[in-house]
Amino acid sequence: MAFFTTEQIAAFKERAPRLDFLVKMEFATDTLYVWNGHHQLTIDGNVYLPMHGLGQIDGLGQTSSTQSQAVTLTLSGIPEQDINILSLTLQQTPEVNQQLATIYLQFFDEDWQPSATPIPVFFGFMQPPEVERTAAGADIGATQTITVTAENALFNRSRPPQGRFTDRDQQTRFPGDKALQFVHPLLFKTFTYPDY
Repeated sequence: MAFFTTEQIAAFKERAPRLDFLVKMEFATDTLYVWNGHHQLTIDGNVYLPMHGLGQIDGLGQTSSTQSQAVTLTLSGIPEQDINILSLTLQQTPEVNQQLATIYLQFFDEDWQPSATPIPVFFGFMQPPEVERTAAGADIGATQTITVTAENALFNRSRPPQGRFTDRDQQTRFPGDKALQFVHPLLFKTFTYPDY
């Protein structure tokens, strides 16, 4: 799949490309599209809401290992008056937990309009959100920080299996199935082959 046309590649050679990350969070009942800019973006019919520089992504990187990698999505500096975002986050913990989040790399033109297809660079499963609140000072009110961690597809890879290859476990899962009834007697059995 080609992400760029020949015209876009030629434009990249003429000037330094502008780029930013787009984030798609697929909650249980709704999908939220955000980016760190200052105006709404419409890409492929999806409207990305601006975070006005308050968003941060930590942990993105390339790895060749088979270990789970986590990316942290943070929205900080939320004014105390905007308590709606905070309460919504706390109420929607079941909406967030183990739902898919995708991060895209988006190129822009000189007017900060999308100039190419978004490139997916990470997808993972969101964990329950964490909320931190700072104390109010003399010159500034209290602010909240919402953090959501997304674990990649290797999350839970080392978790033990939910059963064994025994007849008892097989009967629990599929009553009447005899596929594993001879596994135990075959463990220490000796076969002579060929037997003349």
